Amino acid sequence: MLLKNRVLTIALALMVLTSCHDENSNAGQQQQAPSVSAVRVHPEDIPLTFEYAARAQGSKETEVRARVGGILLKRNYVEGSNVKEGDVLFEIDPEPFKVALEQAKASLAQNKAQLKAAQTQWARISKLFEQRVVSEKSRDDALANLDSLRASTQLAQAQVDKAKLDLGYTTVKAPISGVTSMEAQSEGSLIAATDNSSLLTTITQLDPMYVIFSASENEILALTNMVDRGLITNPENSQDIIAKVKFGDDTQYTEDGQINFINPSIDESTGTIKLRAVFPNPKGRLRPGQFLRLFMEGMTRVNALVVPQEAVIQGANSAYVYRVSPQGTVESVNVQTGLTTKDGGWIIDSGLNPGDVIITSGVMKIRPGMAVNVQIDGETPATEKK
Repeated sequence: MLLKNRVLTIALALMVLTSCHDENSNAGQQQQAPSVSAVRVHPEDIPLTFEYAARAQGSKETEVRARVGGILLKRNYVEGSNVKEGDVLFEIDPEPFKVALEQAKASLAQNKAQLKAAQTQWARISKLFEQRVVSEKSRDDALANLDSLRASTQLAQAQVDKAKLDLGYTTVKAPISGVTSMEAQSEGSLIAATDNSSLLTTITQLDPMYVIFSASENEILALTNMVDRGLITNPENSQDIIAKVKFGDDTQYTEDGQINFINPSIDESTGTIKLRAVFPNPKGRLRPGQFLRLFMEGMTRVNALVVPQEAVIQGANSAYVYRVSPQGTVESVNVQTGLTTKDGGWIIDSGLNPGDVIITSGVMKIRPGMAVNVQIDGETPATEKK
């Protein structure tokens, strides 16, 4: 009897210890469920911004060259100053061209006198031929002489016109308005119209100003595909695309620009497409050759699902995120990332559904299938709601 009581006592003690162990084990498992932060994704329209390295370029860059040779007598502008179209920039010695013009005029006058005599002779000969006084050969000779003098008179007139042009070219005028460069030839130099010495200066038009940049072929293709799928609104309407630039010190230029040119061909060496934006530049803040950062805005990614970048993990084969299932456990979901937002988020093109809860912090301490305590940004925890 005593032995039986001892056995019952030991059995009861073992049952109590086992029960306590199970309760402690369940409590420990509950306490071991890690706490994580998460976001609930909802479709939204996201304004897109694309950033590119760019370089400023004058909207017009024109070389001013001498069209006749001679001694460069005078420069009429200050280097680096603004000039207007039609301003006289240089003067080339005009005297040889004045002489050539007078010679051409004299030759023209001589030809006109000979032509007048030939016309008089032709009138006389043709009348006598009708009266059968002169031969047919005499008539033909008079007509040939008249035609020859008409041609030589036209040639003399052309020489006069050319001499006038050459004399006019001795005054070199600005072909466009803009800023002049340093002079290429100094006063007193002998210049020619057929070699490198013909270059006198360069004029660059600064208002408006061009900003040149390049986009990758893959990026353009991706944008085109999203347009075809209706995910981006009106990216090909240049009136809706706004260009902005920042200087090297990160200050932003106050004027907005427009994309006004897209090169139809791809650069085979770089795989990029060249684009051009035009900016008003009334104060001359933009200068040719300036390195800038261009931001292209005005496009919208519609119905986008956005997650913070820290939520996206790059795996061996694809990117993935950790999603919280309705049962409160962790799921690994492969996703396809797309464009980025201004605040550094990833737009997920495929893999997620509206309403999914995506873990954003604590990803290093979780694994698929694990139960987690979730705090969703912007939502009140369920425990507090009770």
